[in-house]
This record gives sequence, C-alpha cells and structure tokens, in this order.
Amino acid sequence: MTISDFTLLKKILRPKRIYNLYYFKPVEGFSLDSRTLKKGNVFVALKGKYKDGYQFIKEAKEKGASLIIAEREFFLDGLKIPYFVVEDSLEAIKKITRYIIKKKRPFVYAITGSVGKTTTKEMLCFLLEEKFKVHKNYHTENNLLGVAKTVFDLKDEKILILELGTNSLGEIRDLSELIFPKVGIITFIKPTHLEGLKTLKNIYEEKTSLLKVNPNIKAVLNKDDPYLRKVDFCKKIYWFGKSKDCHLYARFLKRDFKNSFFLIQDKFLLKLPLQFEGFIFNILAAILGAHLKGISFKKLVKRMNNFCRYPWGRMEMKRIKRFFILNDAYNSNPFSFKESLKIVERFPQQKIAIIGDMLELGEKSIYYHKILASTLIRAGIKYCLLMGKFTFYLKEELKRMGYKKVFHFSSHKKVAQFIK
Repeated sequence: MTISDFTLLKKILRPKRIYNLYYFKPVEGFSLDSRTLKKGNVFVALKGKYKDGYQFIKEAKEKGASLIIAEREFFLDGLKIPYFVVEDSLEAIKKITRYIIKKKRPFVYAITGSVGKTTTKEMLCFLLEEKFKVHKNYHTENNLLGVAKTVFDLKDEKILILELGTNSLGEIRDLSELIFPKVGIITFIKPTHLEGLKTLKNIYEEKTSLLKVNPNIKAVLNKDDPYLRKVDFCKKIYWFGKSKDCHLYARFLKRDFKNSFFLIQDKFLLKLPLQFEGFIFNILAAILGAHLKGISFKKLVKRMNNFCRYPWGRMEMKRIKRFFILNDAYNSNPFSFKESLKIVERFPQQKIAIIGDMLELGEKSIYYHKILASTLIRAGIKYCLLMGKFTFYLKEELKRMGYKKVFHFSSHKKVAQFIK
C-alpha cells in the first residue's frame, strides 16, 4: 500500500514527535522485521520478548526503509529519513492495520477454535482461490503481530482469510475489532491454552467473542460441539456437522488403508486421503464458508477431493520401510491425542507411543496427562516412551493400572537410543 500524503500518515499514527520531515517520500507498505524489509517500507521498531526492534533501525535504514516508527529517539549521522516517535509501537501497529482494512475493504473471513484453525484456513483458501484472489496468514502466524503482518502484505486480493489464535482473555475480541470480519468460523471448544484461559467456559467466551464485533456477521459453527450449540446471539448462524438438521452435513461411508469416504448432503462423494475422519469437520467448515460466496456444494466437494495441503505434524501418516508413523506432535492437546489413538487402535501391528508434554494446560496439566493412561492401554500400545515434566505423572498412572512397559527419558537422544 502506497501512502503519499504525510498529513494522512500523521493523522493515522498521531506521533508525539517527528524528525527529518524534510526527507519524506511516499511510503510503500509496512514492515515489522528488518530481515524481510523491502525498499520503501515503513519500519516499525517493536520491543519483543527476546529482541528490541530499536536495535535494528540502522539495518532497516540501510535496506531502504522510507520511515521509522519507534517509541524513543534514535540518533544516527546521515539517517536522512523521517522518524516518528510514538507512545506505543503496538498501538501504532493496530492503527495501521485498521487503516489498511478500512481502505482496501477486503471480504474478511476469521477462523478460530481450540483445534483445526490452520487446516480449516488452508482448506478454505484452496476452495476460494479458484474463483477469487485470496490472501491468508502464513503458517500459524495468528496473534496480533501475525495478523498485522498479513494485513500489511495485502495487495489487490479481494478475500482475506485470517486465523486468530489466543492464550489469554480478550485477544480474539481485540483482533476482531481490527479486522471486522464478515464471516466467523469456529471449529471446536476444547481444553487448550488453559494456562492463560483457565476454564472451558472462558475458552468458549474467548472464542465466541469473534462473533460479537460485527452485528451482521455470518457465523459458521460446529453443531457437534456441545459448547458451540449454545451460541444463539448471532442473527445468521450456519451449522455444519453430522446430523441432517445442519446446513451442511456429512455421513461416514467406509475406510480403506489410505482413505476415508463420506457422503456430503447425501449426494456428493468425498474421499479424504487420511485415516483420520476428524478432518471432516474442517472440510465441512471450509465448504460451508466458501458456499457463502455463492459457490455450489457440488463444485466445492469436487474441488475438495483434490486437496492435499494438510499441515505438518497434524495426524500425519508416513510409512518408512516396515514402520508406520503417525505424527500428531504439533502443539498437541488432550482432544487431538485421543483422536490419534483411535486411529492407532485399528492397526494390528506392534505399537510404540512416543509422548512428550502437552503444554499450556495450566493447573490441570497433571490431570489431562493422567487421563490418557486408559486410552493408551485400550489402543493396545506395547511400549510407552515418555519425556517431559508432566508425562512423569502419566507414567505413574500407567504403572498404577498394571501397565509395565513404560519408560521415562530425560532427552530426545535417549529416546532414540532406546528405539534403536
């Protein structure tokens, strides 16, 4: 985005002090990272947990930054670019984000939920990009900085798909106020990020706050989730799930070694190239969301049969020689862990589970690790190899239940040595 008018930039940011105004030139976009900054970008120096963007102002200048935004002065001989001193760099980022959304007016989809956000985002993008120019978050960049970075990179795309993450109360509401979504998709309410959110009720309140900013938002919700079924405050709710009273529903047909088969709306055959049927909820959310842009269910299901962008580390099945490996290691949680064990339970071969800590479960961390014991035994796991602070309690629970082949290790290297 090009801003040629200095007074407009001043109006957006309301800086405390301005230096080197004489050198002002039209700015070409915004950057939070000096490593990826392009010539003509405004560089916003932000103080992070580990690094302070203030330290990279010189590098940004050398790369061709057109203007600097920071919370304190920076004096460098020959700087010769405008320099805005602001009260709060984060607030400056929010102001820029709001301005770009207001100016470019993309059709915004916002996706949140305890699990399945990234997969749903990738599926929705895949379904829409055949007909529209689409822009989305990169990987899981779903906090304020990730959302801002995505908006900063918006060009002429008409549709913007934003995955919104949270680990503390109020984050989803703040992000929603920045982007003002027209469609809000929520996948599941499950026990994740309890360290910051504390309770399932808080998770529900936090996730559904996405739907409380735009009074005309179209909500796309999972009717199979008991918490989401409580939502009744939106004017327009579109339900997906496995029952026929949903706007979009799926019926499981069969599975073979590589695929699972579903019938959508009792009409359209969908082949899911995975053993994990749980992805059907992501698929339904994406199809229903895309349908709101006028694409028929028939066309969407047909295109969905060609989808292959399943994110790494989420129910990822691989075969290496005589071994089958199911990788669900990315930010695992109690819900996805139990779902992955349902797949493992089907295989008659000898099974080994390698388990690390599930993080951000707060005061219930010990509880959620211990309750996995019965699921592991039911899945027929022959060896349990554990590593981490909280898996120690899982080991104790397994032993209490009479399971003997459980081992706890202090490092990845020792786990690998044991397997060899």
